[in-house]
Amino acid sequence: FASGDDANGTNLDDAKVLESFDLFPSINLIEKVKEKENLRFSYGRTIARPSFKELSFAQILDPISNRIFNGSLFKYADWDGNLKETRIENIDVRWELYKKVGQMISVSGFYKFFDKPIELVRIPEQQTSTEYQPRNVGDGMVFGLEFEFKTNIELISNEKNVFSLNGNLILVNSQITMTDAEYNSRNGYLKEGESISNRRQMAGQSPFVVNCGLTYTKKESDLQAGLFYNVKGPTLYILGAGLFPDIYTDPFHSLNFSINKKIGKEKRTKIDFKVSNILGDNNYNYYSSFEAENQTYSEFNIGRTYSLGVNHSF
Repeated sequence: FASGDDANGTNLDDAKVLESFDLFPSINLIEKVKEKENLRFSYGRTIARPSFKELSFAQILDPISNRIFNGSLFKYADWDGNLKETRIENIDVRWELYKKVGQMISVSGFYKFFDKPIELVRIPEQQTSTEYQPRNVGDGMVFGLEFEFKTNIELISNEKNVFSLNGNLILVNSQITMTDAEYNSRNGYLKEGESISNRRQMAGQSPFVVNCGLTYTKKESDLQAGLFYNVKGPTLYILGAGLFPDIYTDPFHSLNFSINKKIGKEKRTKIDFKVSNILGDNNYNYYSSFEAENQTYSEFNIGRTYSLGVNHSF
């Protein structure tokens, strides 16, 4: 029931809010081009179902920001309260080359089609309060490239002491075809000199992702250490839908370090030490509008985290 009112709230008593029957075909083909070189093709149909919180009459207030999450079952002038699953068609083509043990290079191309994706939308009717709701938006697609590698760097020809370098780069183009309601809403709040098409970036999809890591392994001492970096490009977080600006997530530069070592005669004790967010970056979300400076929506200083752990096997 809504708002904690089991007498006057909108109640669900053994109600059916989601029902579907689906088939999920898939196919995987591998062509061995050369001894250590493969070409892969895959196709698969998947589904993303709404969460319990999304498919409900829940109203959740964040006491710190005073923002309200509304479940999708609430109806508004531009929303019928009928949240559906997202069905996804996936196509991937991948070329991969294997070198020595644990070393490889690959290049992939991918395409995904989303039928009725779910995104978090600012509710236009609630102009005096900050309220959001998960809704199905127009059909979407994602296509892009991924480059991946892993290689070992032996120290002075000593195979027991090895640096391992790995990383991947993902470049993505995402597009959502707006519903008529969203397009008309955005069109009604255009600024002077601004024009829009009926397509935009997909919420939650970064235009690029970078991951890389450097690890060191000293086998005779049971020692392993690693330094890892990750960053994502500016990402649409919440739809403003015309009356309010869209909200984006700023790139977060994550740099983490970990080291672990086994000790004792039988190496049954393992000591781990980790440092997270070495760069001290913040989680920053901002309003973005045509020819206007970005304005802060939220900013959290998560700080650095240090942890020390001891594990012993009996």
